[in-house]
Amino acid sequence: MALCPKCNYKLKLTDIKPTCPKCGTNLLYHNIEERNETDAINAEIEHAHTQKGLDRAKASYSGNFLAFVRDGLWLLTILAFLLPLCKMSAAGPFFEGDKTFTAIQVVESLMDSDLNIMGVVTSLVDSPVVGKTTMLFGASIVCLAVAALFALIEAIFSFLSCSKRGFIRNVIFAVIGIVASLGAAITFNMYLKEVNVLLPGLMSGSVGFGIYVVAAMFALVLIINIVIKATGGVPVKYKQCYVGRDAMKFEDFVEKYGDHKITVETVVANRDEFMPHKSTQEVAEDEE
Repeated sequence: MALCPKCNYKLKLTDIKPTCPKCGTNLLYHNIEERNETDAINAEIEHAHTQKGLDRAKASYSGNFLAFVRDGLWLLTILAFLLPLCKMSAAGPFFEGDKTFTAIQVVESLMDSDLNIMGVVTSLVDSPVVGKTTMLFGASIVCLAVAALFALIEAIFSFLSCSKRGFIRNVIFAVIGIVASLGAAITFNMYLKEVNVLLPGLMSGSVGFGIYVVAAMFALVLIINIVIKATGGVPVKYKQCYVGRDAMKFEDFVEKYGDHKITVETVVANRDEFMPHKSTQEVAEDEE
């Protein structure tokens, strides 16, 4: 059961009045001003935490020149997928042609219901004749998809670059992008060799320069993050936040009360600091 906040009387289910049957304290309005002050202070603490996160996000994009360079490299990494990634040629008695693929053409081909490339790959992967060739083709598609995915993830999470784990996160994303893009080029070259063995003179192709540009962009992103880390990181200009009616600096508040929400008991115990406007007579009247 609940207790009276003033005399600790154990309230019963039959105690339906808003006052304590023992000391007469109004249970609804007891320390109401202190409770409101606690809510206000905790809201200011939350605002201070949010403001610091916004300041770090702003610095991640425009903290200094190196941050601007990193922003440009993230954008260029995504744009590099619009360059020629590979070229395929086919020649036969009744058909002949070649086509260059960027990331857009790769996606369009994979989504083409008439070609049904993914269905063909799935059905032929266990074939004793073309199984290895099919697996290499599928692996190159997966590697390319992973590289494109982490290029987007890297750009999306770029606003967290100045966070505690920002450097590690950026390095991991860049390394995965390098490995995936080079893996796509290697597995596609192996696929082409297998195709030339199975269908000599009928199909051929080559890896486009675009995939190597993608790998190079990821490598540059990795290098610029290491350079930023080695030069002391991007400076973050924090906006000064204040807590309480006396506008105590947030850093001073954290040093004294901790970096967490406070309780009503803390406010009551420190009325002189949190509620200096309240006179000794008013405090005594509250406690009567």
